[in-house]
Amino acid sequence: MTDELSPLGWDEGWDATFEGVDAEGAWPARVTAQHRDRWTVQSSMGLRDARVVGAGAAALKPVTGDWVACVVGPQKSDPWSIVAVLPRRSAVRRGAAGGSQGQQVLAANVDRLWIVQSLEIPPNLRSIERYLAVAWESGASPEVVLTKSDLAQDLDAATAAVGDVTFGTPLWVVSVEDPAAIEALRDSLAAGQTVALLGPSGAGKSTLINRLADSELAKTAEVRAGDRKGRHTTTSRELFPIHGGALFLDTPGMRELKVMDLDEGLGHAFPEIDEFSAECRFRDCSHSSEPGCAVLAAVEEGSLDPDRLASYRKLEAEAASERRRVDPRVRAEYVAEWKTAMRTLKFHPKYKQRK
Repeated sequence: MTDELSPLGWDEGWDATFEGVDAEGAWPARVTAQHRDRWTVQSSMGLRDARVVGAGAAALKPVTGDWVACVVGPQKSDPWSIVAVLPRRSAVRRGAAGGSQGQQVLAANVDRLWIVQSLEIPPNLRSIERYLAVAWESGASPEVVLTKSDLAQDLDAATAAVGDVTFGTPLWVVSVEDPAAIEALRDSLAAGQTVALLGPSGAGKSTLINRLADSELAKTAEVRAGDRKGRHTTTSRELFPIHGGALFLDTPGMRELKVMDLDEGLGHAFPEIDEFSAECRFRDCSHSSEPGCAVLAAVEEGSLDPDRLASYRKLEAEAASERRRVDPRVRAEYVAEWKTAMRTLKFHPKYKQRK
């Protein structure tokens, strides 16, 4: 089974995991596309439509990239039934868009996560920091890919600015008009490796996939002339195998990337702040006004960019707010702490004098 599915990323580890699935007659398959209430899966028997049925259907939420257990039939023409989702090795998550609660898994079992940004306009460093924090939290290996380098107003300055916020994260600068840059990116790929592309509309994700594949796999469209923003050509998440054996997972461009828990992602995205914070006087320092804060001292000394600290605080606050919104236990703890603080404040000498 390993040999038949290895082009899709299957290995001995997945083989061992699948042996623990309690589903008689089930076949392993990988989700290559997801629709509203249907999925496309690929197994050693080829591509099949699939659905989620049964009493446990509500708990099963397969996404593109997932490995699933499927059963056939009962009729040969029927869609396969997904009966289990194998535990994910990595998952790219964001807070649900708009006012919805919960989270949305954008991609599963990704090895490399390309954060794609266009150089047609000056790069948004704060956006890149946000994407990096989410990428590091996913369990995949993040990389930044700057596209349309031939359209950059000041390529060296833009590349240097992005390099200042990536801190050793692999950084690729490419143009689909530059065969050497495309070939270097293609040479970095490995058979069975899954690469997901994440970024705003118009960044050139689908065009990049097509050029690397030497085939028109993904739909593309021109950006708007007025503001150089992209149109949402990619409307679903789809897994594309390309020559050489790598798999690309294309995702729709996002207007909003809400962060979820950033336990590790924030530290990886802002390593210098983590390093400075180790010298703070208080272990729970918020780096806002506490005495003995090494992070604030670094800002004053010019060792830390204040914009980086502001971005860090914003993402930290968003992650904390999202945890309170979706987790009743965390919300209850926060309310209890707030009430305690208010009761303490009532007896502070400064406010007692006002009575």
